[in-house]
Amino acid sequence: MLRAALILILMLCLAGCQSPVQHQTGPPLPLRLAYSTQHDCALVHIAIVRGFLRDEGLNIEAHAVGYGKEALQAVLEGKADLATVAQAPVTFAALQGERLSLLASIFTSNNNHAIVADRNSGVLRPGDLKGRRVGFTPGTTTQMFLSSFLVANGMSIEDVVPVPLTPELMQGSLLSGGVDAVSTWSPNEKIIARSLAGRGVIFEDPYIYTETFVIAGKTTYVASNQEAARRLLRALVHAEEFASAHPEEAQAIVASISKLPPPVLAECWGESARKVTLDHALLIALEDETRWAGRLRLVHEAGMPNYLHYIDPRPLLSVKPEAVEQQVLTSDLRP
Repeated sequence: MLRAALILILMLCLAGCQSPVQHQTGPPLPLRLAYSTQHDCALVHIAIVRGFLRDEGLNIEAHAVGYGKEALQAVLEGKADLATVAQAPVTFAALQGERLSLLASIFTSNNNHAIVADRNSGVLRPGDLKGRRVGFTPGTTTQMFLSSFLVANGMSIEDVVPVPLTPELMQGSLLSGGVDAVSTWSPNEKIIARSLAGRGVIFEDPYIYTETFVIAGKTTYVASNQEAARRLLRALVHAEEFASAHPEEAQAIVASISKLPPPVLAECWGESARKVTLDHALLIALEDETRWAGRLRLVHEAGMPNYLHYIDPRPLLSVKPEAVEQQVLTSDLRP
């Protein structure tokens, strides 16, 4: 314990001596980054458009995908080095034996999910979902939100007819009557509700689920490429600072990349936070989702992984030490 404490103090002192805004002057480093075009990845969008990644000496090979589960899959298949992904796909990957390292959170929101129903199907209140066909995307936060919402309203997943759907198919399936409701994320829920021309019923609950988007990669890659990880996080910190100082310009960048109407993005923007951090809340979220997956028997083995071992705080300690909570620091100091 004493040894670990001394190492921790030394790391904090070294990290505190480094400037988080210093540009990288070394040779360019290659990095294959898979990222979502959704607004959850606003900091990545800003870093690309404003040239912060280039300024930090990264030669980026960008892989833009529709959502985080796809981005993580690119990493697992060896097509990308790092991915932007929410905690649900990370949980499923960990429970399937994948060894991942999480570098930082870049987005959090407790109001980024909703269930949208067509009132013509007879769904007017949460209890009306019983026995109905509800679309969701397996292995994503939409599945966790649906389950949590049902439990919060005195039901369970067995009380509905779950219909697996990709995000791209949700709107058409609801409009055609293929499902009675869909569990989805923003801005999809806002777009789908508007497409129903006044028939949309939106069920939200900011108290049951918080989504966190992280930067993740295979542990073997992260351990061997600490400098690339530092440069990426430094660029994202620049993007965080830019978004805070120039919110209108930042939103214009994200609206362009995500192809969202500016009013829709502005609404999403106010319901979320975009900060580069590593905190205890991430560990709690991963553990909560593991327990949920175990209860529903969504994986063969649902023992609780030690998620401290899935967090590598070293790059963020070098870039933004004040953003790393003490509870996650022991992840790299265990014997």
